[in-house]
Amino acid sequence: MNLKEWKKIKEFNYLNYCNYLHKKYGMPQGNFFTPNWSPNPKIKRTNEGLNIHHIMEDHAIMLGKKIYAMQSPYEWQYADKLVYCDLLEHLFLHILICENPHKDKKQDQSVGFGGVINFLVPELNDVYSGWKTKQMWRLNTHKVIISDLDVYLELIKRFKTNFPRYEKCLYRSLTERYPINYWSKEKDKDLFEKLHRL
Repeated sequence: MNLKEWKKIKEFNYLNYCNYLHKKYGMPQGNFFTPNWSPNPKIKRTNEGLNIHHIMEDHAIMLGKKIYAMQSPYEWQYADKLVYCDLLEHLFLHILICENPHKDKKQDQSVGFGGVINFLVPELNDVYSGWKTKQMWRLNTHKVIISDLDVYLELIKRFKTNFPRYEKCLYRSLTERYPINYWSKEKDKDLFEKLHRL
């Protein structure tokens, strides 16, 4: 997503944006998990730099992880409940969930926030600070967004404005979740300064 597209879609609500992405990328040609809860590799498009987002994550968290997915209806894994997105689009989807969680969401879960502060922001912080992964699938997802730092800053500004109590959680690196021996949080400091000034 570039800045021109961001200006076009920034006022969309969650379901409108999901529909927009369906039109942009098409719908997966299969469910995320098979009926026996095995991942379906045939629907992945990381070679194009795209991730898959579960639309029903405004109801429940981490529907792409078997242990969590099995606690929700299998129908939430259907192709029409999935949407392709790049990393910035994925971040916007989770910000929209934070802003307007579904009224029937699981009461013991804070939908949207984990995706923002535990997964997407740490990875994007590292990418925009110069991290080069050796995982080809992940590198593909980085290449499609690397020129769009301006959009990332707009997304962070929106999240900080709406959820100031989570600001400290934005200064994270993927190295805090996974051992990336050739990267460290220290290398993200210049970007953290930019995020702090927003």
